[in-house]
Amino acid sequence: MEKNSIKIFMGIDLAGSKYRSTGVAFLDKNLRIILEPNEVLTDKEILDCIDRLQPEWIGIDAPLSFPKSRNKMRLCDRKIRNFGSPAFSPLLLSSLTERAIQLHHILSRKGYRCIEVYPRATQNILKIKTEGKKPTRIWRSSLQKELLKWIRNLTPPEKRLYSPHILDAILCAYTAYCRWRGNYQEIGDEEGRIVIPSF
Repeated sequence: MEKNSIKIFMGIDLAGSKYRSTGVAFLDKNLRIILEPNEVLTDKEILDCIDRLQPEWIGIDAPLSFPKSRNKMRLCDRKIRNFGSPAFSPLLLSSLTERAIQLHHILSRKGYRCIEVYPRATQNILKIKTEGKKPTRIWRSSLQKELLKWIRNLTPPEKRLYSPHILDAILCAYTAYCRWRGNYQEIGDEEGRIVIPSF
């Protein structure tokens, strides 16, 4: 695969089903939005976006592995709680995990580099405060306003209020950017790793 000469970083807030919206967002190395963030449904739509823009790193908000011992939680799921981020077992998210693993396999064969990320952990590490609770309008608006401090050309919520899927995809893309910059750490072990920004 011939890589794009422009460094691009993608975030995917993956849904467990092709009938539910998946958020996708792309950033460049200057933390500027590449294309307006959007929602897609099918794996083909996701793959078409990726093949068109050829991101350097892809951050996926979904488990990329099941617990090997069939325990309820991987080590990374337990440790991510230290960052104020309650996590669910991949076993409880089986349809999402299966979809993510299959997508990861396809992307790896194509030569793309993917990481498992968790937008709530990234949000907490960046000390981004929000009002209300997800996915209310006030929560979305406050998060989008805070992201304006990190993403240079993000659309203000007064012009277009993003869905929670898109907002999480932007946080995923930012984490992928941190992975490229080397400003990251991995939580977990060989059973599964979640990448978060360094703090």
